[in-house]
Amino acid sequence: MAARHNPHTMEHRLLKAVATGDANLLGQVLGSQSSARAEQGEESCLKGVTAEGSSALHIAASCGYLKLVKMVCAQDISLIKARNNMLDTPLICAARAGHVDVADYLMECAMIMNEQEGLRARNLDGETAMHEAVRNGHLPILQGLMSRDRGLAAVVDENGVSPLYLAVASNRFDMVKVLIGEPLNDVSYSGPDGQTALHAAVYVSREISESLQCWKETLAREVDGYGRTALHYAALAKNLGPVKLLLANSSLAFVPDNEGLYPVHIAAIAGNVNVVCKFMEICLNYDELLDNKRKNILHCAVEHGRVQVVRHICRSPKFVMMMNARDGEGNTPLHLAVKHGHTIIFSFLMMDARVNLNIMNNEGLTPLDIALSKIHTDYTFSSFTNTSIITCLTLCEASGSPWHQAKNLSDKWCSEGKKEPGSYANVSQSILYISVFIVVGSLAAACTPPGGYIAEGNDAD
Repeated sequence: MAARHNPHTMEHRLLKAVATGDANLLGQVLGSQSSARAEQGEESCLKGVTAEGSSALHIAASCGYLKLVKMVCAQDISLIKARNNMLDTPLICAARAGHVDVADYLMECAMIMNEQEGLRARNLDGETAMHEAVRNGHLPILQGLMSRDRGLAAVVDENGVSPLYLAVASNRFDMVKVLIGEPLNDVSYSGPDGQTALHAAVYVSREISESLQCWKETLAREVDGYGRTALHYAALAKNLGPVKLLLANSSLAFVPDNEGLYPVHIAAIAGNVNVVCKFMEICLNYDELLDNKRKNILHCAVEHGRVQVVRHICRSPKFVMMMNARDGEGNTPLHLAVKHGHTIIFSFLMMDARVNLNIMNNEGLTPLDIALSKIHTDYTFSSFTNTSIITCLTLCEASGSPWHQAKNLSDKWCSEGKKEPGSYANVSQSILYISVFIVVGSLAAACTPPGGYIAEGNDAD
């Protein structure tokens, strides 16, 4: 692997002058060098660089010493094109540091030399001076760059990130207005992984989202590398504002991503009840909205432990079609609640008369079978939750699958002799607390008010 550093060839007095802003010392260095070059033909000391490859102009520009920048450029104007080891030009350094006067001077030098490529120079990360100005919040430098070369707004970095995306992600509406004030063809709105600026806007600002929508109406339909529209990302937020804005085009609610997840699935997974309710007003065929694993929104909410979403669905009679729906593995929401040990969600489902306790999945397992298979492999006190679930299912007259019992009969007898004596004591100890669990779980399920102690987005456990 090649060394990243260069030999340090910059004269010490020159480095001291540009690093400290000492114009007198710089004048002495440049004056003495001019005399020596005239007499002996020596190379200019300005050709020297630091170990990072930075010239005297890089350092002066980074520090914001305009007088020194002018002095160096007067001696060797070609240094405005010089690159350090990160491929930064002096203009990129000035833009990053926010030195407006230095940046303006270097821009003018580039324009005088007819060096448009100097303005559009990209560093090792593929970023221009405009990327640096936007990222670091330097509006005057952005305005200066746009006034001289608006084509800079169309340049993206190595990750496909445009200056507009950076401005949106930084919640800088003032910068966004500068950028989208130009014709569409001159401004890129791309971001990482195929995102657009609107994907970022729905996270940070409704005002920016509205402006982008007006600027380019088709942005809302564009998908990223995961097949997700901006509405998928808006569904992650608890703020309904961006969701309502994007749902002005209701067809966006029916666009699945690469995994088959609709925006309503995302809202359910995130535990955002209000957003789920908003989608339900539009997606009247919610029971038909299935992902690639054939999971509906209730499956997703149960699997991710989203108590409030499950609670909302269980309270409404119109969601009956989802209560016993089977996913691609044949699991109902109750199967998943048992499988993942989400006890409060399990309580909600058990109190719903619409829930069928004895449906078999593709492996022939009922919810009780799943609970029993877990208890046969875990004899520690951590099995308390599972033991309680088994007891609750049994008291409600849930049954196991004959298919599963027959298939596992020989395994049961083989494993009997391998159980440790202490394991039975632990299970017995767990059973002592079953009645307490059932009472507490039932009271929590029945008495938790909307927005209660389990906040939206939190796990059920």
